[in-house]
Amino acid sequence: MEFVVNEWLPEYFKSDASNHEKQKLERFLNRFLERRDKIFVRRPSEFLRKIYRYSKEHQNNIKTYVEISKFIKIVLMDSERCSFVYDNGFELSDGITNKLIGGGNTISDKYLFEAAAKTASKTIITTDIKLKTLMIREETFKIVLLDDFLAKY
Repeated sequence: MEFVVNEWLPEYFKSDASNHEKQKLERFLNRFLERRDKIFVRRPSEFLRKIYRYSKEHQNNIKTYVEISKFIKIVLMDSERCSFVYDNGFELSDGITNKLIGGGNTISDKYLFEAAAKTASKTIITTDIKLKTLMIREETFKIVLLDDFLAKY
């Protein structure tokens, strides 16, 4: 399966993430690695900025640093598990763009759709209820809340 994840993933690595969030991250990563699924990541993106920033910021917290570093090495640096989507002049439909502008998250969410457009499933896994609600009638892309995704994953 191919999909895009938003910034919940780097956030859940942080040392101040709740135990519940860390459990969700662990469950997601274990299944992801078992199933040999693939994430698509827009380069550049807020997702990448956060994962690398948190890696740097948590160098003094060995456990968090090691976990983030393992993710970078095992997932992001493996072309079988991660595909980078670069800016190649790709334009989103007016419908998606207008919904994003109307929802107030144009810059922060646009990269998700650009990356998801390159996947077979056109799926974005998020914890952003506002984004899910905003795209409720979207037919091209599937916006799936993390809890719903994990229930079936």
